[in-house]
Amino acid sequence: MASSKKPLSNQVSATTTKKTKPLSLLDVVEKGFVSLSASHKKMKSMTVALSGGIDSVVLLHLLHQLQKTQNFTLKASHVHHGLSKNADKWVKFCEKLCTKLSVPLDIHHIKLPQKKSLGIEGEARQLRYEKLLQTKTDLVVLAHHEDDQAETFLLQLIRGAGVKGLSSMAPFDATRRLWRPLLNASRIDIERYAKKHKLKWIEDESNQNIDFDRNFIRSEVLPILKNRFNHIIKVISRSASHLAEAQHLLDDLAKIDLKKSLKSNNYKHKLKVKAFDKLSSARAKNALRFWLEINDQMMPSKDLLDELLRQVLTAKKDAKLKIQLSKEFEIRRYKDEVYIVPNNQKIQKNYEIIWAGESEIILPNGQKLTFKKVKGRGINLKFLDHQKLKIRNRQGGEFFKPDSKRPTKKIKQLLQESDFPPWERDFLPLFFVGDDLAFVPNFGIDMKFQTKAKELGLEVIL
Repeated sequence: MASSKKPLSNQVSATTTKKTKPLSLLDVVEKGFVSLSASHKKMKSMTVALSGGIDSVVLLHLLHQLQKTQNFTLKASHVHHGLSKNADKWVKFCEKLCTKLSVPLDIHHIKLPQKKSLGIEGEARQLRYEKLLQTKTDLVVLAHHEDDQAETFLLQLIRGAGVKGLSSMAPFDATRRLWRPLLNASRIDIERYAKKHKLKWIEDESNQNIDFDRNFIRSEVLPILKNRFNHIIKVISRSASHLAEAQHLLDDLAKIDLKKSLKSNNYKHKLKVKAFDKLSSARAKNALRFWLEINDQMMPSKDLLDELLRQVLTAKKDAKLKIQLSKEFEIRRYKDEVYIVPNNQKIQKNYEIIWAGESEIILPNGQKLTFKKVKGRGINLKFLDHQKLKIRNRQGGEFFKPDSKRPTKKIKQLLQESDFPPWERDFLPLFFVGDDLAFVPNFGIDMKFQTKAKELGLEVIL
């Protein structure tokens, strides 16, 4: 019996579909915005990082168009580095553009430090991000595109970066609220859009200076690679994406390895040494990198990371371990824990602050105190009806009795018997009601000032 089925080749021919039309840049941005709003939270405000160059001008124009179909407020932010003789002209250009589009514009003037440990490019980039991230907005939107991603990948490769560095830039950084909607668009796509909509932009003359590594890669290296390998930009972008996925897996592994240690701490800048005890060298270094990252630290070199792990694991409990991590921070170990500590801590002058009902107070050393009225715990508020709550640093000779079953002791003795790190003892604030010591953070409330179950108390969180 003859088969009734048609030949396979005919079936394929019959079901061949037309190629779908590629999305326009506006469609790409809208699709990304809708996806972000659905997966995270409703994005009600956005700030565009506006340099005045073609990329950021196109991005501003796209988001201005997007407002016609999506509900959000839009503003722009321009950072004036003062590096170029034309910097003032760029400010005027951005002001004129934003006035034309009725988009509010913030201008930030920054001064680069004389000692540039990160180089001019690095210092300028870091200060620019600091200013942008201080903006009160749901999203800071950046105009990085596919070619920028390839340049970043090659820069990191030259510097010997690991998986995280080579994963380059993420489309969305939830921690810093950064969004890069054009990361899969090419420089050519952006230029076409600008010409189609007759947009004007500025040219930064420093982009032609190949003394800067990124400009050298853009002007000298990538053109050679593109000439030999037509799709090199997309291939590099795909590799960066694969490495980003690998980095997510490494982060998940680090969270598993550090779960108990981080959960048992009140704050994340300290870590229990035993967290590394049973880990292989590779897993221990991965966990250490993750811990440094969640504390906003720059990644140390391979040699420094190896030395850091070796000393953390082999130092004796009573050893005064101190390793310089950067200009601002160092690693210290005390007993069974390692800490990230600011290395510019100075001897604190005596101070006295009177609490006047604020919800927050910033101490002279930058520590933040939070105050909250609660039932059944904290400093009994009845004592504050006629006496003031004073906050002072340790001056010596203070006594404290938080427990009826324990004798009254000097604060100095309590600190020595505790696990409180020596370098933090001088910065411990003490709380007095009148002239009586009422509360010592981490040690409790003096018996006289404790709040009973149905009474109202003042809880202080350090």
